[in-house]
Amino acid sequence: MFSSFKQQSSQWQQHFARRQSAGPLQRLLAWLILGLMLLAGAAILVFMLLLSWILIPILLFRHRSKIKAWQQRQQGAQGQYRESASEQQTIEGEVLHKRED
Repeated sequence: MFSSFKQQSSQWQQHFARRQSAGPLQRLLAWLILGLMLLAGAAILVFMLLLSWILIPILLFRHRSKIKAWQQRQQGAQGQYRESASEQQTIEGEVLHKRED
């Protein structure tokens, strides 16, 4: 069991040693590609940040206006309910004295 582990680890070490013996041109190319990928990621991050700074106030304004309109509709509906409730009230009573003028 340990011998297979040792063989595997020595194979990995040989593999990494071969990769590290790459020429300076390959290393330079790898660093350039890595740098370009990092710059592209940073550019995307900055773009998304600026986009959020622009869109968040717009979306908040739209949301607040929708809430205000909803509240006004609710108040209007409550006012109509109160008016219809007051029209439907019935006052019951008994006539005690009726004048004949």
